[in-house]
Amino acid sequence: MGKTLRIDITEKVTAKFKSEYLELYSHKFRIGKLYVHAAEKRCELEDGYIYEDGRFYRLISMRRDSSPSTEGWC
Repeated sequence: MGKTLRIDITEKVTAKFKSEYLELYSHKFRIGKLYVHAAEKRCELEDGYIYEDGRFYRLISMRRDSSPSTEGWC
């Protein structure tokens, strides 16, 4: 079973204005949309990203493999 690493990327998120939402980017990759004109702010993010308490996070699944395979080694 693995652990999930949360990396705060808030300072690296940029946005492009669209007609009804902000398109969100991190390092030139689109990570989602933020709807600001709705009655309630709504954020739709790609898998692996979350928005909590005004911060954006990248989620990375850390998994531990059992011992590495040594097949083929003499």
